[in-house]
Amino acid sequence: MNVSIEYSDYLVRLLQFEQKFPALLILPQIEQLILQNDPTLEELVSICQSNKSLFNKLTHSNNQARDIRQFAQDILLKKGMSYLLSICIRSMNQEIFILPRKTQEGLTEFMLKRRSIILARYVKKFSSQIGFSPDDTYLCALFYNFRIVCFELLPEIENPETQDFVSMEEEVSKALASCFYSLGFNKEISGFIEESSMDVYDTQNPFLHALVRIGNHLLCEVKSAEAPHFEILLVWIQC
Repeated sequence: MNVSIEYSDYLVRLLQFEQKFPALLILPQIEQLILQNDPTLEELVSICQSNKSLFNKLTHSNNQARDIRQFAQDILLKKGMSYLLSICIRSMNQEIFILPRKTQEGLTEFMLKRRSIILARYVKKFSSQIGFSPDDTYLCALFYNFRIVCFELLPEIENPETQDFVSMEEEVSKALASCFYSLGFNKEISGFIEESSMDVYDTQNPFLHALVRIGNHLLCEVKSAEAPHFEILLVWIQC
């Protein structure tokens, strides 16, 4: 079996059936409802009921039977679907940046999460030039470094020469893209991940890829996660 297909099947099993990252899993469903323009209360309740542990996390509530419906009504009538997408993304940011094998020397989970969020916020500012929605632009940049997490989640690689992410970047990118397609992520996000190891000028959106890679390289140059360094970068993304 092709290595990227084998890894994709593993990631789908890990994310979809074992629900490794519940907030990530629910994002495509929410985006589909947003695209409908007029989602029903029952559709939103169904999504909330599909992942009750995530619902409890989002609402800080244990009274599921009553509060799921009330929560859905508040989203539809007061706060809007964009609010639901926003809090799910924030919840996902607390879940997905884990490094179980610590294969990247000097890279901590805090540094990876902080780098990814700063990068995503910065790239989002260019969504109109990129031609994607602000949310899709944000997620493309955020998931760029999620590939490192996926590399560490994959089964141990037998060949010791392929124990680093760089040597497996193409296979991991294709595997994650295929997994995202299977989970219902749109072609903008899945396609970006699929092309994220290609030469910039061979991609469908060279500007997006160049922006993400240059921004990520600059953030990687910050060798420490100490506050002063990140304060400088936070000023930079506001420019």
